[in-house]
Amino acid sequence: MYSVMKKVIPILLISAATVALLNYVSYEVVILIAQAQTDTIPTKLILELISTVAVHLALLSAAPLFLSVTNRKLTSYVALAILIAIYTTFMTGVNAAGPVVVIVIFSYLSFYGYLKAQSIYNYFRTK
Repeated sequence: MYSVMKKVIPILLISAATVALLNYVSYEVVILIAQAQTDTIPTKLILELISTVAVHLALLSAAPLFLSVTNRKLTSYVALAILIAIYTTFMTGVNAAGPVVVIVIFSYLSFYGYLKAQSIYNYFRTK
């Protein structure tokens, strides 16, 4: 139980922080207008904001949580980064998915190059 929580909690916290921040930014003007008109935030707006955050959090973290529980930790964080970039693009219109995919591919190629160089070095060292 403890090991599953150790895998799940960081993914949920990262997802929750991202979803909360982006939804706050998108609802900030609506909240300010409601506060100016009624001196408080209407309950309907609070419930809408909470339900939106809950649904988006569930959708954003479903695949990374599944990967994390099946002991694919690195893959789950890569999937989380790509999904956060897609979610950021969806919420703000700023294209973040392209650079994240390029960073993931570059990291994979760098790691592959490092392993190849290490095997060549070990081959010539043993000769």
